[in-house]
Amino acid sequence: MSSVRIFSLRLARQLVLACTVAPVMLQAQTRDSTRVVTPPGPAAWHLQLSTFHSSADNGYGVWQGQDARLLYSSTRLSPFVSVGTQSRPNGRQQVFGAGSYINIAPWIYAIVGVGGAPDNGTVLFPKIRSDASVFVAVPKLKGVLVSTGFTDLRYTDKRAGGHIVSLGSMVYRGRGIYNAAVFLNEDRASGARSSAWQAGGQWGTQGKFWVGGGVGSGNEAYRLLSTTPFDARFKSQFVTAFASKWITTSTGVSVRLDYERKVDVFNRRAIGLTYFIDF
Repeated sequence: MSSVRIFSLRLARQLVLACTVAPVMLQAQTRDSTRVVTPPGPAAWHLQLSTFHSSADNGYGVWQGQDARLLYSSTRLSPFVSVGTQSRPNGRQQVFGAGSYINIAPWIYAIVGVGGAPDNGTVLFPKIRSDASVFVAVPKLKGVLVSTGFTDLRYTDKRAGGHIVSLGSMVYRGRGIYNAAVFLNEDRASGARSSAWQAGGQWGTQGKFWVGGGVGSGNEAYRLLSTTPFDARFKSQFVTAFASKWITTSTGVSVRLDYERKVDVFNRRAIGLTYFIDF
């Protein structure tokens, strides 16, 4: 059985903390420590190792996983690679990814990436996921950026999958960074459309600490492909919070807490731990 899932809320959670340097694109495609600007200082490499554990009620059980991500920072391009695994009561699946941050000009940069998850009988992630986002500084508005993005999801069953278009903004004010975005989703199998939104922020100093969090809500609309296909419609909400602390000038840890409510389906609570090092 193959399912078409528009991971609108999951993508939103990724972008809530997308401007943090260490913690939060793949989380085995649900948690990642993205950095939307190249890191300051002489360090060229950034390595992070993450693990998470979550529990969902109504018989959905324990979800857990680990992932590793390596990024190389340079003036123009900052490529990264990642590998992860996640297990649930119905099985385990691995996921791999690669991409890059691209500084196009002082006022515009982009993030591109592609991920793959081999189909070993358990489908937790898309077989192929492609992402591209562009961030542009608003003229005469210091510290304000607007963004747009596109995500394409494809599964072994070519009828499955879909795409997500995002529109958002990011504001830098003092020691704070704030962001908000909307996501417009379309399911390939049924043509159903849905939407989601998210808002979040963080406060701190690079090289010392960050604290932050976010909230979001949206709809999932897709067709479950099986012997007897049927359309699924869900409403989801989430809350997330995190704290990152540098232990030395080049190493640190991050803790993240998530709560997800899929209305009339399950409530899920999760905790994640990340260790990161710059060298």
